[in-house]
Amino acid sequence: MDSIVLIGFMGAGKTTISKELASTIDYHRVDMDDVLVERIGPINRYFEEHGEASFRQHETKLLKEAVEQSSVIATGGGVILQKENQNVLANKMVIYLKADPEVLIERIRNDKQNIRPNAANKNDGEIKKLFFSREKLYEKLAKVTVDTSYKTPQEIVQEILEKVGL
Repeated sequence: MDSIVLIGFMGAGKTTISKELASTIDYHRVDMDDVLVERIGPINRYFEEHGEASFRQHETKLLKEAVEQSSVIATGGGVILQKENQNVLANKMVIYLKADPEVLIERIRNDKQNIRPNAANKNDGEIKKLFFSREKLYEKLAKVTVDTSYKTPQEIVQEILEKVGL
């Protein structure tokens, strides 16, 4: 099977689910945010110093590399914004990890490990607006959608396996 690409808003569970899914199906795992930090340094600092457009170029390059191998790929929440990335994802097994905006905000606010440049200086209303601005793209690109709002990682992985026929 090809790569499995997890998309969704920040806080939807892409990192957690990619770990669980990759170990369950014995696939290589690529967490794009982690790889980008290795390559360009802290994402929030890179955003400040070089801008979002430059960051997105690095993200696109990495996405193209990652989909060439059989792996579970945890993307960044904004990967779907670039037309080039949408084209890359068009023929891939893309799974949209969807969650209720209130749940997402709670997860984002409680996550002390990940500083998210697109959430750090925004209030809850602004984060919701960002979510709703991306929601249709997530839905359009996804072959499978799984709601992660009130499920354990194991339940989510089981649902993914059932929906993709693994």
